[in-house]
Amino acid sequence: LDSARERFIAATLISVAVPCAGLQAMIIGAVGEIGMKWVAVVYGTLFLSWLILGRLLHTLLPGYSPELIVEIPPYRIPSMKAMGMKLWMRVRGFFLEAVPLVLGGILLISFMDAAGITAFLSRILAPVFSGLLGLPAQAAGPILLGILRKDVAVGMLATLGLSPAQLVVATITLSMTFPCIATFIVLWRELGGRRMAASMGIMIVSALTAGVTVRLLLSLNI
Repeated sequence: LDSARERFIAATLISVAVPCAGLQAMIIGAVGEIGMKWVAVVYGTLFLSWLILGRLLHTLLPGYSPELIVEIPPYRIPSMKAMGMKLWMRVRGFFLEAVPLVLGGILLISFMDAAGITAFLSRILAPVFSGLLGLPAQAAGPILLGILRKDVAVGMLATLGLSPAQLVVATITLSMTFPCIATFIVLWRELGGRRMAASMGIMIVSALTAGVTVRLLLSLNI
């Protein structure tokens, strides 16, 4: 994508409404146990959020969307040697740049959990989860730890004995809120610190809006 505006919109939409493969497996496994209609509610909410948020960002953000014209190169049989070299360069670059940051993030979150910081944040945010989303205070911990691994966090939610409506609301909120560490690093590299912070703010607002809306609709048996 040519413009910073397009990259910001695309990165935000992917982070908000496109679950990774691991998270999708846990959604189907954990939410699917209470009925596939609830899985449809989760994916339907993500899809509608994707459409609405994309339209809002396109309308509100200044700038324009340039035409995307890509020249199609002539088809050739790829060289296995060249493919191997490119693959090695990308893998090597990932290990040198991303892995240390991922390990550092895991260490930081593990320290916060061991020091009781995560539990403290859970108590502070309990009114948001209980008042707005109708979730028990215990759900705050897994949702906050979703920044480490969202798929594991969904599994933790499934052990809390939530009602079907609560599990759906919690899963939607978790899927749309803070990006996991790997996504966080990619956003930092692609968008920069200021735009990444703006993108995360949009994620939080979108997650709370979608969660509250779904909770209200389910409470009305719609």
